[in-house]
Amino acid sequence: MSASRWCILFIYCLLTLQASAQGYNFNFGGGPGFPLSTTSDFANTSYNLVVGGGSNLTTHSKMNAEFMFHGLPLQQSVIDQVGVANVKGRLYSLSGNLILGTTIGGSKTAYLIGGGGWYRRTLEAKETVLQAGTKCAPVWAWWNLQCVNGIFPTAVTVGSRTSSAPGFNVGGGFGFRLWDSSANFYTEIRYHRAFTPGIDTTVLPLTFGIRW
Repeated sequence: MSASRWCILFIYCLLTLQASAQGYNFNFGGGPGFPLSTTSDFANTSYNLVVGGGSNLTTHSKMNAEFMFHGLPLQQSVIDQVGVANVKGRLYSLSGNLILGTTIGGSKTAYLIGGGGWYRRTLEAKETVLQAGTKCAPVWAWWNLQCVNGIFPTAVTVGSRTSSAPGFNVGGGFGFRLWDSSANFYTEIRYHRAFTPGIDTTVLPLTFGIRW
């Protein structure tokens, strides 16, 4: 079966899931993510991914537990200070949220979302070194690895730092019902602030996804 057919089958399953899970809600999405405040002094714009689920309290109120990944790519000036070419920053969160919405017309909704949770910020620095002891086979050229005198380069982690802390989020969005199903396409913007040691981590992800 082709990838497009698998995608259609997956979406169909999402739209019909409500028949067996009317007391629950689920969502997944992604989009650009923007660093704010002092976080923007160190990190560039990246992307975010979310997945969550919870219980429906009433027609217009829901509980939601959500996992978020947010990239924190370091600015070049910061990388130069570190002295290592390959540096990656990431933010993970697990939060519990309350969603309060209202209907706008027959197929559109507006809602507020907010809650708190635990945030984990990581920073990893890698350096390319020449790894001896492995024959420089032609296959390495296919992976764009340049061999030098029978030695191929490999990335080695030279340092990492992890900070974990509580935080909160608040935001809102709009939902648009998909056809005659209970699933909605949603667009949402949310302010996240984690009280990480030293410097708070503040981001503003813009998310597009499906909630059902």
